[in-house]
Amino acid sequence: MRPEGGARQRGLVDRRIVFSDAERDVSYVFPFVDRRWRVPFVVVALSAGAPLVLDGPYLRRIESIPLEDLGQLVHYDPWWVFRRVTGVARAWIEAVFATNIAAPFRRGGRTHKVRDLIFSAELDRLEEIEARAGLFRAVSFHPGDVELLTLRPASREQSNLRTLRTTKAL
Repeated sequence: MRPEGGARQRGLVDRRIVFSDAERDVSYVFPFVDRRWRVPFVVVALSAGAPLVLDGPYLRRIESIPLEDLGQLVHYDPWWVFRRVTGVARAWIEAVFATNIAAPFRRGGRTHKVRDLIFSAELDRLEEIEARAGLFRAVSFHPGDVELLTLRPASREQSNLRTLRTTKAL
């Protein structure tokens, strides 16, 4: 069932956020999602400068989020915006890379690729993941269908171990 009135991740680009005293142009909006499919905060990438956390009516630096907290979240950035980020400590950039579920993942013996995320209109929860299995088969995941943290890409260490093991086996 398709959520009504939801916000698609691919549609959260080129937005204007209106505060009580100013307006800010935002290039990208990235809701970060926990394992319960809830959105604890949103990161905005401004037209210029470092990305910021939108916390109610306030903007704060992404470094205000503890690295351990990022380890329990996912986000979807098909454009890999954080590759171009400046003004942020490298540890946070690496932590954000690790939360991006834009890389293909395996489930049920098939390779899937996330195509879009659909959030509630309030951006407080993830309602659906749209993916592709193979070239043409559309698949939707809803809360309870998949553990979100398993969609994260393997860490570099795990990836290197997997490659080394494969190489040794050949």
